[in-house]
Amino acid sequence: MAAVYEEIHLVWKGEEYTIQPSFRMVQRIEGGGISIFDVCERVKRGEPQMSLVARIISHMLHSGGAKSATPERVYEHLATIEDAKEWEQIWWALVKAFIPQEPNSGKSGGPGDGAETKTETSTEKPIQK
Repeated sequence: MAAVYEEIHLVWKGEEYTIQPSFRMVQRIEGGGISIFDVCERVKRGEPQMSLVARIISHMLHSGGAKSATPERVYEHLATIEDAKEWEQIWWALVKAFIPQEPNSGKSGGPGDGAETKTETSTEKPIQK
């Protein structure tokens, strides 16, 4: 049975974008020299390498249609985050996006009940919805 990636929702500048992660997306991101696993582990430890996180989130938002979400703009937003809970939400969105799930397994691939991830990312303070 083939694994599937769970759809997530990100909000950029007040507009919600649906992101459908895929193995192809992983290949594109990692083909650019970024290890998604390493980035997620660093964020989890509280040691985010913000430029790489910004590139991943930018790529995700672009795939959902948010063409204004350049790595530079996403980085500018990330640089203003002071709340550890916000970083946890960003980390979870990254992890959830790239952990394949078995179809019809009911497993979320991590903590929580498998509910959709919706994280707001904007030039204003993001809010988990």
